[in-house]
Amino acid sequence: MIKYIFSIVSAVVIVMLITLVFILPTNKDSDNQQAPSAATSGNTLLLKNIRVFDGSKFIENTNVLLKEGLIAQISSSIDMQKLGDIDLIEGQNLTVLPGIIDAHTHSYGNALEDALRLGVTTHLDMFTSELGLLDSIQQRQNLQQTDKADLFSSGTLATVDGGHGTQYGFAIDTIKNIDEVAAWVTRRQQAGADYIKLVYMPNQQEVPSLDKQTAKEVIKQGHLLGLKVLAHISTYQAAKDLIEADIDGLVHIFADQVVSEEVLNLAAEKDIFIIPTLGVIASADQQNFNSQLITDERISGVLSAQQKQSLGASFEHSASGFDFAIAKQNVELFKQAGVTILSGSDSPNPGTAYGVSAYHEIILLSESGLSNSEALAAATQDTATQFGLEDRGTIEVGKRADLVVIEGDPNLDIDTIFNLKYVLKNGFRIQQKLAQSNHGIAIKSALLGDFENQGALQANEGFSWGHTHDGYANGNSKATITQIGNIGVAGSGGLKVIANVKSGFPYPWAGAAVGDFSPPVIGVDISAYSHIAFDVKGTQGDYRVMSFTATATSIPPSQSFKVSQQWQRIRLPLSAFKGLDHSQLSGFAFVAGPALGKFEFVLDNVGLE
Repeated sequence: MIKYIFSIVSAVVIVMLITLVFILPTNKDSDNQQAPSAATSGNTLLLKNIRVFDGSKFIENTNVLLKEGLIAQISSSIDMQKLGDIDLIEGQNLTVLPGIIDAHTHSYGNALEDALRLGVTTHLDMFTSELGLLDSIQQRQNLQQTDKADLFSSGTLATVDGGHGTQYGFAIDTIKNIDEVAAWVTRRQQAGADYIKLVYMPNQQEVPSLDKQTAKEVIKQGHLLGLKVLAHISTYQAAKDLIEADIDGLVHIFADQVVSEEVLNLAAEKDIFIIPTLGVIASADQQNFNSQLITDERISGVLSAQQKQSLGASFEHSASGFDFAIAKQNVELFKQAGVTILSGSDSPNPGTAYGVSAYHEIILLSESGLSNSEALAAATQDTATQFGLEDRGTIEVGKRADLVVIEGDPNLDIDTIFNLKYVLKNGFRIQQKLAQSNHGIAIKSALLGDFENQGALQANEGFSWGHTHDGYANGNSKATITQIGNIGVAGSGGLKVIANVKSGFPYPWAGAAVGDFSPPVIGVDISAYSHIAFDVKGTQGDYRVMSFTATATSIPPSQSFKVSQQWQRIRLPLSAFKGLDHSQLSGFAFVAGPALGKFEFVLDNVGLE
C-alpha cells in the first residue's frame, strides 16, 4: 500500500469493532511445487470454436479441450466423435483468457471467494499474517473443486518497530538493525513466504522506515535464499535508491514527479518489473471510478457486501504526491523503455475491491500506453513469468485449467473483459451468482443514546456504547467514556468522551462507539432512515463518524464533522457513507483524530432520522 493510502486504511483496524486479521493461508515458493494431484471428471469439458487469448496473442476460432483440470489440447479441429458425451461451451463471439492474476492484494476475509467469482484465479498477496502460510500448499497444488482463488504471499513485510505494517492489531516480526536482516529473511522463508516485501519510505514523517543500507541488506539476503524482493515505495527518490540496490520489483508506481531518463535507463538495465496499482492512485486522486464500477450491471450482481463497501469507499481529499496523470505518464514511459509492467489492484484500499479492481487495472494499463494484449498479458503471462508460476498464466497444453470466458473481443475493445460469461477453476465451472444476502431485522428504535437513565449505555437491538482507540491496533491513543446525569443538552444526561490522540500510529483515533461488535455480528436494517443525527459540544476541531456493516470487514465509510464549545445539532446523510450496506448496519464510531492532542466532547440525543 502506498504511503497515504496505508495511513487511511489504518482506520479499518478498529480491532475492537471488526476483526480485521489477515488470516488466509499461503505457502512455499513456486519452485518447490509438486505435480498437481488428480481430480474428478467434473473438470473435463470442451470450449468449441472460441477466440483464445493465450497470454500473449489472440487465436481466432479454435478449440480448447480440458481434461481433469488441465488443458489437454488446443486445435482448430477436434474429432467430436472421439470425445463422446462431453460438457461443452459453444464459443461463438466468446473469448477465453487465462485466469486473471492480481499481482498486488491484501487478502483477508472472503477475499479469495470474492476474487474467484469474477475470474481472478490467483492472488499475489503483499502482506498478511503468517499463521497458516504453509497450510495452503495443498490447494495450490491440487486440481480439486474449490470456491477460492489460489494465494501466494510475502507473509509479513520488512519494516521497523512502529513502521508501516505494524498498525494492524497483531504483532509482526520487525527489523531493529542491519545485523538482524539475515535471520529475519530466513524466518520468512521458513514461514512459507513466496517472496520478500520491504517498506522503504525514508522521507515519510508520520512513521519510521528502513534506512537505505538496511533495505539493501534485505535485498541481498533475499537473493541469497533465492527469493525475489519487492519494494513498497511512494516517491521518485525511493524508487531510484532501490533500483540502484538491485530490487526485483516495485509494487507501486511513484506519482510525485515524472520519471527521468536516468531512472528509465537504470530500470531497463536492471530488468526490474513494476506493479503500478493505478486504480488505488486514481482513488487517492479523487478520480471517482468506483461509482461507475458499482453501477455496472454486468458485475453488480456478483459483488459481495465487502466488495461493495470497499469499492464504494473513498479518500476524503486528494493527497500530494499521488497525481494520477503523472502515474499514467510514468507507466507509459517505463513501458516505452522496455520495463515490464504487471497488473495489481492493491485491493481492498478505498475505491477498490477484490476481483473487480483487477479487471479495472487492466483497463487503466491499456489507457497508459499498453496495447490491449499487453495489458492482458500484464495480468496473466507476464505476472506468471516474473513470479515463477509455471503452471498458470497462459493457455497451453499441460497448464491448469484456470480460465475466464467473456463475451466479445477484448483485442478490439478492452472493456469487454467485464462481460463475464464463465469462470473455470481447475476446470470446474464456478458459481458466480451470489445467494441473496439476508437483511438485518428492521431497527426497532431510532434512538441510539440519550443517556438519561441508568444503563443508558445499552441501546436497542443489542447495541451498546463503548470506547474505541488505536491502542487496539498497537497505537498509543486512549479514550474513556462516562455517562453523566447533567452535562447533556439543557442539563439532561450526556456521554462525556475523553480522547487522548497520540502519535505512534499512522492514522490515530480515539472516541466512542455504539453498535453490536461481538461475534456473531447480526446487523440491523436502517433503510427506513436517511440521517444519523446527534448533539455535540467540546474541544474545537475536526472529528468523524465511521460506519460499519455486519458482513463487511473493509474500510469503514466515514464522514467528518466539526465541534465547537457550543451545542450544535449534527445531521449526516446516511447516503454519504459511501459503501455502507444500510440493510446490515452493525454500528457507528464518533472519534477525534488524526489531529493529535487531548479532546473532550459530549454526545447527546444520538439517533436516526
